[in-house]
Amino acid sequence: MQKITSLIYKIIAGHPGAVIAVILASFIMSFGAFSHVEVDEDFEAGISDPQAIATRAEYRRHFGHEQAILLAFDIDGIDRNSLLTAWELVDRIHSWPEVRQVLSILDVLRPFRRADEFAAYLKDFRIRNLVELLQNDRLFRGYLVSDDLKSLQILIVPDIRAPDYRHALYNHLKELQADMSGRVRLHVFGFPYIQERFFEFIVENNRRFLALGLICCTVLAWYLFPDPLVLGLILLAIAAPTSLTFAVYFMNGNKINLFTSPIIPFALIISLNEIIYIVSFFVRERKNAHQNYAELHQQNYRRLIRPCLINTMTTLIGFLSLSQSPSPSIRLFSLYTSLACFFAYIVTFGLIFACFKLYQPKFSLRGSDPGRLRWLQRLVRNIVFRHPGKVLAVVTVSLLLVVPALQKFETRNALSDNFSADDPLLQAHTFISSRFCGPGHFQVMISAPDLMEPGRLAEIAEFQKRVEAIPGINRVFSIVDLMQAFNKQFTGESVLPATADLGRAVIDFFGQRGISDLLIAPDLSTTLLRVHTSLTDDFSIVPLRGQILAAAAATLPASLSVDVTGDVYLNALMQKSILENITWSFVAAVLMIIAVFYLVFRSLYVAFVALLVNFYPILLAYAVAGYFGLPLNPSTAVVGCVMSGLIVDDTLHLLTFLQENRQPTQARKVMAAIRDLAVPVSSSSLLLMLGNAIFMLSTFKPFTYFGLIGTLVVVIGLAGDLLVLPVLILIFGRKRKNAAAQIEPQRSDC
Repeated sequence: MQKITSLIYKIIAGHPGAVIAVILASFIMSFGAFSHVEVDEDFEAGISDPQAIATRAEYRRHFGHEQAILLAFDIDGIDRNSLLTAWELVDRIHSWPEVRQVLSILDVLRPFRRADEFAAYLKDFRIRNLVELLQNDRLFRGYLVSDDLKSLQILIVPDIRAPDYRHALYNHLKELQADMSGRVRLHVFGFPYIQERFFEFIVENNRRFLALGLICCTVLAWYLFPDPLVLGLILLAIAAPTSLTFAVYFMNGNKINLFTSPIIPFALIISLNEIIYIVSFFVRERKNAHQNYAELHQQNYRRLIRPCLINTMTTLIGFLSLSQSPSPSIRLFSLYTSLACFFAYIVTFGLIFACFKLYQPKFSLRGSDPGRLRWLQRLVRNIVFRHPGKVLAVVTVSLLLVVPALQKFETRNALSDNFSADDPLLQAHTFISSRFCGPGHFQVMISAPDLMEPGRLAEIAEFQKRVEAIPGINRVFSIVDLMQAFNKQFTGESVLPATADLGRAVIDFFGQRGISDLLIAPDLSTTLLRVHTSLTDDFSIVPLRGQILAAAAATLPASLSVDVTGDVYLNALMQKSILENITWSFVAAVLMIIAVFYLVFRSLYVAFVALLVNFYPILLAYAVAGYFGLPLNPSTAVVGCVMSGLIVDDTLHLLTFLQENRQPTQARKVMAAIRDLAVPVSSSSLLLMLGNAIFMLSTFKPFTYFGLIGTLVVVIGLAGDLLVLPVLILIFGRKRKNAAAQIEPQRSDC
């Protein structure tokens, strides 16, 4: 290992210009990969449950359409003006190539292609007949028109064969909202629309993060290291690993999606953390009059290359712990963020030490200049040596309070946990929930060869009643509703058809209006129950499947195939699966990082200290988050995995220094560690804290929660490294050494 280390230093110190040229050329060449940037907005790749995938494939084979998008708006009542407005909206939506089908109350009237023809058709008696129909028939009330007939809803079914249909529909709807803003306020909701809104937020916030990150980190770098050339070097060392990571990412045919776009800010944080720590070591007090810059350069290289390599390994473990996720997108995030760690280590070491070989920073070896953060040494030294008991008391009390606080951490991933209360998406959800049967809907798919038989229809009707009685479900819409509405209109009774032929005739009647296509397959072998709900919490939606299947078992024969599908349910299932996987990934990350500490230091005591110092901040941060009502979901749970690999860096540097230090007593070792490492540790932690704090400025709640918890972890972790770790080493390390000294004479007497 020493030979390899010496060889690498020989290359860097002997050919610094060549090292810089290679890194700079790689950085410039990586720009070519960005000419083929593509966006992947499909969440389906994250679904891993075989049964869910099979049911979805069967659903698509029979129906070929996705979740519908809802467009709702208030009206003064069912009158000429409101119907003309509805016709204008429907006509415009029909013109979009990404639309497969549109359903509205206009489907009970004659279709017209021209506005003037429709206007001429709207005689007063026809409008009165329509109002009477809607008042007497509940088929469309609560679904396409509100109970008080003061709101209308349009159902838009996307054509999934159209290229980039989600993004195109999203843009069409935003344009439509803007065009109609002076006349009527349109509320848009639906899973494809929500998904696009998610991605728009991520892209928008990434731009904000990049801009704020560049500004804040530039200011911080200048404050810590006031040297123009070093500032430019830091910015290049930040950009190069990120650019190289995404060059490899795009060259392998990957697309940016909801899960992989956060690689950008994480790559920047990782690079900055490594850079600031290394550059901090060149802020030195002169140890003796004979020490020159060349000696300092080689000394810093040899002191840093091993612990920084181990730090990179622990960071890799934190991110790679997510590699077993059922979501391919999260696996991509895990892999390429880990790749960013690797590039950050190589580029940072090569670039900084090569540049600092050619150029001596103005802030290095300036005699007794204490540096910008030297005051921190005195503060830490005073607390550690004067109040060690108080430090341990605070740690003990906080650990005792963690358990009850963690119990307040609610597992929840609702729409309100992602968007602010004034967001149009949440307002649309509130609007539709208050006037219609529910903005969210998924499908219960029933397959049998004899669905039109009267007995089978009666079983489906009973099953539908049981499903509607399940808490959280507002309404169920099925072919039973079509048949009962048809018979009530023509016979006055809400009954089912007496024969299979009559049932097929009803289906044909509604099929001509495009209504039955949403509920039954063309071959009449598979039908759907469209289940409407106002629930948005994924962890409340997933259990509905079990309750629905239990209702099916109680009412339907075993010969019928019944299962739940639809994007709302599948997304909820995916989120639940991701959370479970992240939980186990965090446990795996903890065990692997502790194993690394044991293998590096060959001491169970050191491994235990590392466990306490590094994972107590994570648990305490989660406890604080839970106390203030933040939810436990994939967005917040991933903080533990990510931060577990980042905050151990400073602990490892401190423990490595203490192990290699040749001072005769533990007190002198701790004193030297505080003197030499307080500034580098504080600088890197300050940067990591800043990188996480930037997320708190996001308008997207998952990023805000991540930034809040991540910042708490760094703050508590810094206190743990600078205060708790030295105190533990000082007190218990001294006791262990004294115990060993008492045992040694006994062995010699033998």
